[in-house]
Amino acid sequence: MNATLSFQKVTAEEWPRISASFHDLTYEQTLTYAQAAAQRIGATTDFITLSDQAGHLTAATCLRVKRVPGLGRGIAWIAAGPMMHHREQPEIDQDRLDATFAALRAYAQKTGHILRLRLPALPFYDAPAIDQSAAAAGFHTTDRSRPYRTVVIDCEQDEETLLKAQHGKWRNHLRKALKSDLSLESAPISEASGRFHKLYQQVQAAKGFEQPDIPPEFYYPLQGADFSHEVLFAQKDGVDIAGMTIGRTGNFAVYLFGATTDVGRRCNAGHYLMWESILRHRTQGIKWYDLDGIDPNINPTVTEFKQRTGGTDLLAAGPYEYRPAGLGSALIGTAETLHSRLKKTR
Repeated sequence: MNATLSFQKVTAEEWPRISASFHDLTYEQTLTYAQAAAQRIGATTDFITLSDQAGHLTAATCLRVKRVPGLGRGIAWIAAGPMMHHREQPEIDQDRLDATFAALRAYAQKTGHILRLRLPALPFYDAPAIDQSAAAAGFHTTDRSRPYRTVVIDCEQDEETLLKAQHGKWRNHLRKALKSDLSLESAPISEASGRFHKLYQQVQAAKGFEQPDIPPEFYYPLQGADFSHEVLFAQKDGVDIAGMTIGRTGNFAVYLFGATTDVGRRCNAGHYLMWESILRHRTQGIKWYDLDGIDPNINPTVTEFKQRTGGTDLLAAGPYEYRPAGLGSALIGTAETLHSRLKKTR
């Protein structure tokens, strides 16, 4: 390996400009989302850049750091990072991967934090190459964080190609929906969160599904220069029968939450909204549309729905963990285990 990268902390004020220079920026690495996510669990945020010996920016990441009280160290978590697909250095070869993980290891060694990370689920990442670099730098796979499998749609494809990629049954449901006299309405989440939440609660009560770990209410206030958030509604005869919330940053969009009533299901309003959201992303210059996770064991119905959209089924590289040598890592691990047990008893 010839490349050597150095890391440098940057301010929150600098972060939107820096992160916007990466093509693999997703909502989890935005200032708007990262600060809110850290605050939710009592963590802080660190923003770091990685540069080569000539001073060229090659990678950057936001970390959420949860410290153990009295220890000053804890667990640093990188969600959907580090970002490495910089607009001026888009090629990610093995040397750069090796150097990036070596620099992240140096960060963990200097701070004393246990470092965990999961990369973004994007088609241009070479997961086996990333596994190799992570292992070479002393990172190991971990079950302390969840793996991330999802479906990602390339919205730059033309409409005919997008339709052909869909599963035949999914496409038939869409055709039925398009003949059902449905209408589409969109609104910023700041104006329509109450309207969507009423629909969401109605469907939740009818279907009896559990509240997710991070509920939709967490996302409603999120709005910033680097993250926009809107709701799409499908209506029948002027009545909301389905809704979905979507987050956007850069050339990336993510489906966050959806709710479809019994009336909506009978006319395939979920298929209608998904298709309309894809077409909207095409006109808005969105490249990647992440359908926000699938798990065939927990929710096979939703998994099948998303897989049949014609997108690419992806498993993000990671999660990985690096533990600095010394007593500190053992103390952090013990504290985490105790905290997890206490949460289960509540």
